[in-house]
Amino acid sequence: MITALIFAGTLLILVGVHEGGHFLAAKLTGVYVHEFAIGFGPKLASFQRRETRYSLRVIPFGGYVRLAGEDRQEENEDIASDRLLYSKPPWVRIVISLAGPAANLLITLLVILLVLWGFGMPLLQVAGLVEGEPAQRVLQPGDLVLAVDDHPVYNINSLASIVQQAAGNPVTIRIERDGKVETYNITPQFLPDEKRYVVGAYFLSTTYTNEITRVDPSSMFGKAGITVGDRIVAVGGKLAATGVGVVDRISSILPSDSISLTISRNGTKLDVNIPSAGYDVSSLIDGVDFADTGVVMRRPAFASGIVLGAGQFAGYIRMMVSGLHDVITHRIAASKAIAGPVGIANLLGEGFRQGPSVFLQIFSYLSLSLGLFNLIPFPALDGSRAAFALYEIVRGKPIPPEREGMIHLIGFFILIGLMVLITYQDILKLFH
Repeated sequence: MITALIFAGTLLILVGVHEGGHFLAAKLTGVYVHEFAIGFGPKLASFQRRETRYSLRVIPFGGYVRLAGEDRQEENEDIASDRLLYSKPPWVRIVISLAGPAANLLITLLVILLVLWGFGMPLLQVAGLVEGEPAQRVLQPGDLVLAVDDHPVYNINSLASIVQQAAGNPVTIRIERDGKVETYNITPQFLPDEKRYVVGAYFLSTTYTNEITRVDPSSMFGKAGITVGDRIVAVGGKLAATGVGVVDRISSILPSDSISLTISRNGTKLDVNIPSAGYDVSSLIDGVDFADTGVVMRRPAFASGIVLGAGQFAGYIRMMVSGLHDVITHRIAASKAIAGPVGIANLLGEGFRQGPSVFLQIFSYLSLSLGLFNLIPFPALDGSRAAFALYEIVRGKPIPPEREGMIHLIGFFILIGLMVLITYQDILKLFH
């Protein structure tokens, strides 16, 4: 029940923001607005203010702003002709059409910034060190990375970018260790095979220890007798102090027929051999979890927050483009990549249980998805309405209203059909 209420509330806000963009653009350009509606179907509640009726309707999957003259056939002596939508130049109709998606994109960025400034971001931690590399001499697992060359860093991409820009010159890393701030100079090493500079450390939002917290009995580790509470202190005879160190050592040994692990159990050391022929590192450690030291959150400064927010916004878009590419190239089934109302409701419910920061990040991603989806020039979507207006500018005269209306109607029914199909797939997933 709570999940359903969260989903309905989120949907109302997202649709309200979207339709609010259309509404505001219409008002600012002098177009008469008959109704601002959230939802479809029979009215649950409504009120009239000046010329516009505001309505909340039964079916929450969408909404609309009904504009005077939208179908070019409205005749109402009480409405001045210059306030009809199609009396306006095409560029005005483009602005009104795109204002809804723009509102969703804007709210996405604002929510991202709210999360950054209100809850902070996880600091990068030194999760592991590469033997013989420069960082091993000065850094320790668990160090919190505050800045590199006086630039605050909150993700691995920004840290890597600074290291590459240094082009082999020493970089200054400011870290926090046991509550004390310390600064070290590290000279990156160039890897010819990878054509990049590295400092020889793994950076994650938490540090994984070498203690096992979960072992699937059917996993290779479980079959070898490794249990919860064991610590893997060496791999192939070489010491491993972190979970990342364990994985790194296993990766360096593969491919091999077996891997020797030294386990510390209740103060006693045991040697265990794990068959590894035909396995890669991911499949070999599948079903195994390592303990972690937790995440440390810090709020970025105002200017840093804007830069980070813009980067996260762009990252969301890249994620969507990558997902779409995977669907088109059949790397991922569309049924797995695309979620309908049931899947989104479950996602929101899980995010709500994990806390406001996670929930708001999911909310911002959904807002961005709604905005970008509506920019697609498919009939019945905002992108197609803008495309028709642009076509009118190029062609010099509008498409006949009956033809445009029929195109949008067909597109609407196709979208409804797709929503029903996706919802059906969501329901099937619940039983798998």
